[in-house]
Amino acid sequence: MKSTMKISGEARRAAIIKTARDVFIEKGFYRTTTRELAEAAGVSEALLFRHFPSKEALYSAIQTSCFKEARSKITERLDSLEPSTAALVSLVRDLITHVLGAEPDEDDRLFVRLALRSLIDEGEFARLAIQGGLSDWVKKVEQCIQAAQAAGDMVETPVRANLGGWFVHHLISGILIHSLPASSIIDYGVPREEILTQLGRFCLCGVGLKEKALRRCCKEQGS
Repeated sequence: MKSTMKISGEARRAAIIKTARDVFIEKGFYRTTTRELAEAAGVSEALLFRHFPSKEALYSAIQTSCFKEARSKITERLDSLEPSTAALVSLVRDLITHVLGAEPDEDDRLFVRLALRSLIDEGEFARLAIQGGLSDWVKKVEQCIQAAQAAGDMVETPVRANLGGWFVHHLISGILIHSLPASSIIDYGVPREEILTQLGRFCLCGVGLKEKALRRCCKEQGS
């Protein structure tokens, strides 16, 4: 076992959370033991339990550290938007920019890998990711689609308004997943900026937004 450095309790707690993420990604929640978590953090199991009384408590702390700040920012943004065609365009563009606007850094990769590992394991981390603001985003998209329909800005489509946001998110998330390796596994043959522009158009046309309405909103938003 690594030697235990004398650091503050808060710093030790943060360090344990950071190293535990890697262990949970590698082995999943159920296959990970507290002994492995302690060894990864360079502490004894007794010290680990001083900060986190159980494996579940440590996993919960990881979830809280990932979602608390993100949810606050998402809620603030959603509350500032009244349902409309323009807001629909902004929501889709914002999500694309947030998720794909830059190459994912190490924290981004860790977050997505935790979610993916959760999906093939116990599902709890991924479930909380959805509750951590995504479900509110999808609901706002639904409201915006309905507002755009009322304004005559949507084509007739069999895609239900309450599913449109989920489908858009799944598509954007799928592209993010394929971007996780340090060396891209897909060559789209166009610059990244063009990929994001095309993705936005694909998503908005997919939920039924008319081309005329999309062009109007792009002009109004200066893009």
